[in-house]
Amino acid sequence: MGLEIPEILTISEQMKENLLDKEITNIILTKHSESTIKQGMSNLDNRNKDILNSKIKRITPKGKWIFLEFKNGSILMFGEIIGKFLYIKKDLPLPPKYHVSFQFDDGSIVTLNLFLYAFIVVATLEEKKVHRYAGNIGISPNESEFTLDYFLHVLSNNENKSIKAALNLQEEMSGLGNAYINDILYMAKIHPKRKVSDLKEIERNNLYDSIIKTINSAIELGGSSDEYDLYGNLGKYVRLMGKNTNECKLCGNKILKENILGSSSYFCPVCQKYD
Repeated sequence: MGLEIPEILTISEQMKENLLDKEITNIILTKHSESTIKQGMSNLDNRNKDILNSKIKRITPKGKWIFLEFKNGSILMFGEIIGKFLYIKKDLPLPPKYHVSFQFDDGSIVTLNLFLYAFIVVATLEEKKVHRYAGNIGISPNESEFTLDYFLHVLSNNENKSIKAALNLQEEMSGLGNAYINDILYMAKIHPKRKVSDLKEIERNNLYDSIIKTINSAIELGGSSDEYDLYGNLGKYVRLMGKNTNECKLCGNKILKENILGSSSYFCPVCQKYD
């Protein structure tokens, strides 16, 4: 599981409260960051000077990404994060393990500890625009442009895909990941392997409503109870479907787990029929 749009929005707002108009004076990469750099997911080893000693003028969340824009024109991009940020006030101890730390001019520090991976990339505006992922982020469910008509248009362009695959198209519907997709499909009573072309009009409409309700609820609750905010606190949104869900709350049937598209899907075989 990684940070999806409710967590991204929560953390970005907390970053705005604590980091705007500050300067990064030092960046420390620990030995744990070596694999991320080798994978090409971070360039902090040779681009860190681009973001030092320049004030942060804007912090923008988009999909599964957070962009810190500096007055000198550089951008620090965090994306596809499976990990934990932590904001530490001056003179307080750092966590025992982290991949990278950013020290600010007031003595405060932000660390990022990766549980799996994340993009941590310094870029110019032009480099951001052509980045394979950061430059192709679609409309998120929290944005006003994410209308029913837009959602139906996306589905109509992806009729041959499974609905789980369609909901994961970050270039068209950004910010949704495996955790919230499980809940969204459960609320809409749709099996994750069903083809988009098999969905009736009422199912498509119900699915849109399920997306909006689930994401809005999670945003209000500060994200998932499985994920941390900038201060190390867990969110308050409790997932309907996950590793700790044993039986369906609607019918009492046993919840099944299946690897679909490389990640675990949880569903009720009675309420979410495949055929």
